[in-house]
Amino acid sequence: MINLFIDATQSYCHLAILNDQIIVKKMKVKTNNNLTEMIVEHIENLLQLVKINHQDVKKILLVVGPGSFTGVRIGVLIAKAWSLVYQIPVYTINALLLQTPNGSGLSILDARGDLVYVSAYQNNKCLIKPQVMKVAEAELLIPQYKYLSVYIQYKSADIFNNLIYHISNFKKVTNIHKLHPLYIKQPL
Repeated sequence: MINLFIDATQSYCHLAILNDQIIVKKMKVKTNNNLTEMIVEHIENLLQLVKINHQDVKKILLVVGPGSFTGVRIGVLIAKAWSLVYQIPVYTINALLLQTPNGSGLSILDARGDLVYVSAYQNNKCLIKPQVMKVAEAELLIPQYKYLSVYIQYKSADIFNNLIYHISNFKKVTNIHKLHPLYIKQPL
C-alpha cells in the first residue's frame, strides 16, 4: 500500500513515499519561509520520482503539530484537500511523539519567544500531555525525568526512522472536516 508522509511542522519539511512500512523515497527540504509555494511542488516531484499518481496513494500520514503555525496549517490543508478529492484516508500524529525514537523520551520543540512545546512519553504512553512552557521550566523537567532521553528540535532524532517505528501510533481521522492543526499556543 502506497502512503504519503507529510511533516511541515518544523524548519525542514519532511516528505516520504512509503510502500507499507518501507520508505521508497524521502525528502528533507529547508523551508526558508516559502513553505506555501514549495510543498506542493515537492510532493509532486516526489510522486514523479517514484512514478506514481495521486490516485496510487492509499493513505496520508500527517504530523499535525505543534510547530510552525504556517507549516502545520499548510500540512493540514493539503491532507484535507487530497482526502476530499482523491478519497484518501488521513492518519495523524503529533510532532512531540514522532520525535521520540522508540516512543520514550522527553520531547522539546521550539515555540519561539523563550517558550517551548514539551511532552514526555514512555513506551508510547504519554506522561506529560503536550503543552507550552518557558525554557527554564522545561529545563527543570530534565532531572525529574532523568530516566528518559531528551530530544530537542528534531536534532538527535532521525524522523524517517521514527516514522517507521511510529506508524502504528498514527490515528485515523474519522471525519476529515474535523481535522485541525494541533495548536498548543495561539497563533499570533
